[in-house]
Amino acid sequence: MKNLKKWVVPAALMLAVVSIVPGCGDKVTGATNAAAAVSVKTIKLGQPVSAGLSGKIIPDQDIKVVSKVAGKVAQVNVQEGSKVKKGDLLVQIETGDFTQQAKQAESALQASQAKLVDTQQGARKQEIDGLQSAVSAAQGANQQATAAVDQAKAAYDLATSAYNRLRNAYDSNSGVTQEDLDKGTMEFERAKAAYDQAQGAQKASQAQLQGAEAKLQLAKIGATDNTIKALQADVDRLQAGLDLANSNLSNATITAPIDGVIVKKSISEGELAQPGVQLLSLVNMDQVQVELSVEDSQIAQVKAGSQVDVTVQNLPGKTFKGEISFVSPVSNTNSSTFPVKVKVDNKDGQLFAGMVAEVTMNASQQSRLEVPASAVMKKDQKEYVFVADNGTAHRIEVTTEKKNEDWVYVQANDKIKGSQQVIVNPTDQIAEGTTVKAE
Repeated sequence: MKNLKKWVVPAALMLAVVSIVPGCGDKVTGATNAAAAVSVKTIKLGQPVSAGLSGKIIPDQDIKVVSKVAGKVAQVNVQEGSKVKKGDLLVQIETGDFTQQAKQAESALQASQAKLVDTQQGARKQEIDGLQSAVSAAQGANQQATAAVDQAKAAYDLATSAYNRLRNAYDSNSGVTQEDLDKGTMEFERAKAAYDQAQGAQKASQAQLQGAEAKLQLAKIGATDNTIKALQADVDRLQAGLDLANSNLSNATITAPIDGVIVKKSISEGELAQPGVQLLSLVNMDQVQVELSVEDSQIAQVKAGSQVDVTVQNLPGKTFKGEISFVSPVSNTNSSTFPVKVKVDNKDGQLFAGMVAEVTMNASQQSRLEVPASAVMKKDQKEYVFVADNGTAHRIEVTTEKKNEDWVYVQANDKIKGSQQVIVNPTDQIAEGTTVKAE
């Protein structure tokens, strides 16, 4: 029994030694593999387009109906929700002033035309006296117009200063309300309009004075070609004034620019319409758009003209066909996403602006990745790429489609997917299981 104990101890030691030796051998081999790791260059694959890009539905056409002229609203023919056709009367502004302006412009034109004819035929003494009186009257009118401009400018400068003080006080939160600011703004705009009108009147009076002086000179020295041209120019000017007056008269009648639905009404009968200020909002929902924001890693796979499926949570089981109509080449401000728009037919009116929609690309678009053509190896009529995973190269068979001279599309699968590191320009040193080190 004692002899047996003597043999047991050495045997246990020998087993321990044997178990240690392979462990030491593994460490040496690992060090050798690390030293022999092949240096490679890799590129990270982008993510494929997800199956559920989310965006908001907006109208395809959203028109802000405004007035081109200022005037009191005589009639509003629509309410919110009214359906209209292109050309339907929406708002009628009172036309009395515009009609009078048109008549005055027409009368002035006729007078100018008559004077041109008389000048061409020669002037009599009575006519010369009359022209002298016209010059004196025009001079007086011009002086009055100049004085009016000076007065209007002083009022405009005062209104500008007051508005700037009010604006600064409002911006500094000194107790000035939005209503105070709106009133100040209105006063400023009135002063500016009055100043512009005075300047226009001054220019008109100057033109009248020049015309009267030219006609007087013509009557004294007789008609010349240049004088006739000047009178003809006056006729043309007054013709332009008549055209403008008729245009203002026409613009007082505001009609629908498109077929659609009135979604907002901001004016009522008796109120004052101002040029450029929105009166109505008109949308056409026969076709809508879905606004998307696509990540930079996916945008290269989104192409204008591609067909997509659109679903809305509020309409379960319903799928709408859409088409990518716009892919922005410029990212959104302060983000790496890119604006994309999808057009969707909505003649049945089931889609409403503001709904959240899911846009699904077709299967090939969802799973398609891009890799450099130099990363693809061909062998035995098959194509492969190597991916680096934790320092080890793995060969993956792929199916490619040419994009251009430098890049190809690869169908994603369970072995190759977005965010993996693909080895670029693999050499014969790389095989399945090769230890690699990314540079």
